[in-house]
Amino acid sequence: MLPGTLKDRLQAVRSRLPGRLRRATHPRENLLAGVVAVLAGFTVFLIASEVFPYHSWNHDEGVYLQQAAMLLEGQLQLFPGELVDAVRPWFFVADGARLYPKYQPLPAGLYAVSMALFGEPRVTLAAVAAGNVALVYVLGSMAFDRRVGLLAAVGFATAPMTLVTSAVFLPYAPTTLFNLAFAVAYLHAHRTGRATSAALAGGAIGVAFLMRPYTAVLFAAPFLVHAGWEVGGALRERSGRRGPAGLLGAPALRRQGLTAVVGLGFVALTLAYNAAITGSPLTFSYEAFAPRDGPGLGRRQLLGHSIDYSLPVALRSNAHVLWYLLTRWGPAGALGTALAALGLAVSTRARRALPAGLATGVRGQDDGALTARALLAGLFVTVP
Repeated sequence: MLPGTLKDRLQAVRSRLPGRLRRATHPRENLLAGVVAVLAGFTVFLIASEVFPYHSWNHDEGVYLQQAAMLLEGQLQLFPGELVDAVRPWFFVADGARLYPKYQPLPAGLYAVSMALFGEPRVTLAAVAAGNVALVYVLGSMAFDRRVGLLAAVGFATAPMTLVTSAVFLPYAPTTLFNLAFAVAYLHAHRTGRATSAALAGGAIGVAFLMRPYTAVLFAAPFLVHAGWEVGGALRERSGRRGPAGLLGAPALRRQGLTAVVGLGFVALTLAYNAAITGSPLTFSYEAFAPRDGPGLGRRQLLGHSIDYSLPVALRSNAHVLWYLLTRWGPAGALGTALAALGLAVSTRARRALPAGLATGVRGQDDGALTARALLAGLFVTVP
């Protein structure tokens, strides 16, 4: 029996619509999310131009802009000959008569695009910021609903971490763009089975790996676990079948295989770049510049600074970083973090209490929302 009010009746009818039709009945959130994304891009451009007109104190910005200028000249390396020591830029590796940058070239390639098209690399900063906000909205909508997605987009757009790191020429915001694109494409492929989305997921995480390999691996880790679990289940289910109904007929295997093949293609491209620049596919230019400045415990050194990175130091430093992130760099600082934790707990508990039909009508199991939430929750483990 339908509820008595017209609003309740419309909601009941809407809950029975297919997912695509339900989404089409709520364009308001899409429009508002688009406005938030555009405003975020404009704000970042303003901050980059007015707050950081001569860039930040982080000298790495110069490395990426130097790389962008080199790419526009078709160069991955510099060949100053005997003048190597006299003209060596910041964070460039000197190898005989040549110089090459410490960092991967793809973030600089994004800055080079706007330099070539507009003569202003800050256009890339604005576009990346807008793209990140839009993807956060989509991801929040996939995991919960469009209102949550919109709130997440607003929170992300107003976080000091977003505004500052997006307004400087560093690789964090661009890498986040492709990590988020990977998550959205992966979840869309999981929900719909579309091969195009699966291929886009592999391409997005592959590009992120080209930019910042360690960051991409940490972000992809929960998704890799899910992919392995899904493939394992498909193998167990179809191991006894033959012909078209056998292993090749498993949709999960085709989808995850396509993602893996495309992603590994970019990994191979990364290794090829390493081989061309450092002489070894497994040696990144970052490592060539400072072999002791990598992840893990032990003696670590960068330029003239060194430290014994023991487990107590690791725990203290990471606790300090996480505390700053949650109390100063997130939206509304500690208050925003507390509200986010409370909202997540209340929302999850409320959805569990809903009847099955209403829960799936809001945005439930049929749309893969539970999978999305579980994978995003995994990032609370892998990233810290």
